[in-house]
Amino acid sequence: MAPSVGYWGRPTSTLDWCEENYVVSYYIAEFWNTISNLVMIIPPLVGASLAYWQDLEFRIVNSYLGFMAVGIGSWIFHMTLLYEGQLLDELPMIWGSSFLVYSYATLSSPPNRVYKPLMLGLFIYCSIVTVGYLINQNPIFHQVAYALMVFAILVYGVKTILTCQHNLPMYIISGLTYFFGFFLWNIDNKFCGYLTHLRHDVLGPLGPITELHAWWHVLAGSGTYLSLLFLTHTRYLFLRRNPKIKFFWRVYPYVTITTRATGRFCPTPSS
Repeated sequence: MAPSVGYWGRPTSTLDWCEENYVVSYYIAEFWNTISNLVMIIPPLVGASLAYWQDLEFRIVNSYLGFMAVGIGSWIFHMTLLYEGQLLDELPMIWGSSFLVYSYATLSSPPNRVYKPLMLGLFIYCSIVTVGYLINQNPIFHQVAYALMVFAILVYGVKTILTCQHNLPMYIISGLTYFFGFFLWNIDNKFCGYLTHLRHDVLGPLGPITELHAWWHVLAGSGTYLSLLFLTHTRYLFLRRNPKIKFFWRVYPYVTITTRATGRFCPTPSS
């Protein structure tokens, strides 16, 4: 698919997704793929603000901020389709995931305990991936490196379910939401030609509903946000802070902490 040229010039990124370029706006290369990143910017911003306001641990605040950095980078990438924007999208996916891995791995640790070997190991891994990706520029290399981080988060999540008191429906919903988005991401890659035909010749004004990469942003972003809520809720169950899941406008979930720390205890699901 030959890209149209708009404000940011011809794409220099190594990837150009199925959405046709500069169709909706002269200033935004992939309009729907761009604005769908609001799901990965606004919720983690609110989450980080609430965590900071409630004086939660920096590992929690940093996890939200790392997630938000991915959303901002992805916005820049899809808006410009420049290689520099691509790096701002893909590298924060690695570094942001490291915050989640660290937070899940230390979920049942004493309050504010810092695990320097784990922190150093994650830093080395992310640095190696960053340098390696800058050298070879192969998207498959990045995707495999990111998949390893997601796998680590999944492993620690299962461990959490088996050992700690938790909110199982939230974990299940977050996982299903994320992986359904990943399913749509693959459909968008494999059947781009068919989706483009469907968009132009069948759906007309409803064509944007076939922008499956944008749906990937919405679903993966929502799943990741719910995973962060699960992490926060479980962490403060462990710390006996009586966390509660509440809703803005009966729709938007967030976690609030209602008591001060009284001890450390991580009961098993059966206790």
